[in-house]
Amino acid sequence: MDGKAHYRTMFLSDWHLGMKGIKSSELLAFLESHDAETIYLIGDIVDQWVLGRKWSWNTDCDHILRNLLEKAERGTNIIYIPGNHDDGFRAWANTSVNGIKIQKDAVHTTSDGRRLWVLHGDEFDLFMRHSRFLANLGHSIVQLLMKLNRPVTWFRKRVGLRPWSLAAMARRAFQGSSKTYRRFATAVTEEAMKLGYDGVVCGHIHKAEFKLVNGIEYWNDGDWVDSCTAAVESMDGTMQIVHYQPPSETIKALCERASIRESDLASSHVLNLPGILEEVAS
Repeated sequence: MDGKAHYRTMFLSDWHLGMKGIKSSELLAFLESHDAETIYLIGDIVDQWVLGRKWSWNTDCDHILRNLLEKAERGTNIIYIPGNHDDGFRAWANTSVNGIKIQKDAVHTTSDGRRLWVLHGDEFDLFMRHSRFLANLGHSIVQLLMKLNRPVTWFRKRVGLRPWSLAAMARRAFQGSSKTYRRFATAVTEEAMKLGYDGVVCGHIHKAEFKLVNGIEYWNDGDWVDSCTAAVESMDGTMQIVHYQPPSETIKALCERASIRESDLASSHVLNLPGILEEVAS
């Protein structure tokens, strides 16, 4: 055995690669230690909203993309469904980049026959549909809170306390007071029911969750800005939310393993991301 957790399907979203302060090391470690026959990337994978002077790209981000390319090369079915922060890629729907298929949405059939609608979810966010200014303002506030939280994170880690995020707390408070976000799951599942699906898998609101709404399965795979979560399907069709919280030593070892391997394979797994983003922006 290679020590990896193997699933039939993995659903991940809201990586926000390029934004400072994300859990890129944890994400890389997760991809190094988890595999699946099919992987859905459900939006906000690369954060195009922070292009320019706020752009932050480290070696972990490089290794994350190369990990995906290696998986695709080995035969993993990878489907990328862009979200609002990487909506430039929606114009590339029904094409393939380095073996990764790009689609606006997808229908996933579990091994026991349930049909799940897979989409990012911003289509059901009234702030995104009617006020891009407020959405951008909220994104800027989250980045500011993440910056203010860095010394808190450092101190809590030094004294052995569990991680705590000011940005996540503020996001939860806003979502709890917003009728739009309180009704998000209801709105998505109502549309899924109209379309004849058994359930829906989405991201966007950075809150990993499963619940039944009017008999429709609602799965949200969370994010890799704060929570480090994914939705996964086992070989028998059973699904669950995975909260990835390994020891820091494990994360470090897995990232080092990726770095050593990629130093040998980098030349055969080159993805010109700046060039692609420039082409998307134009």
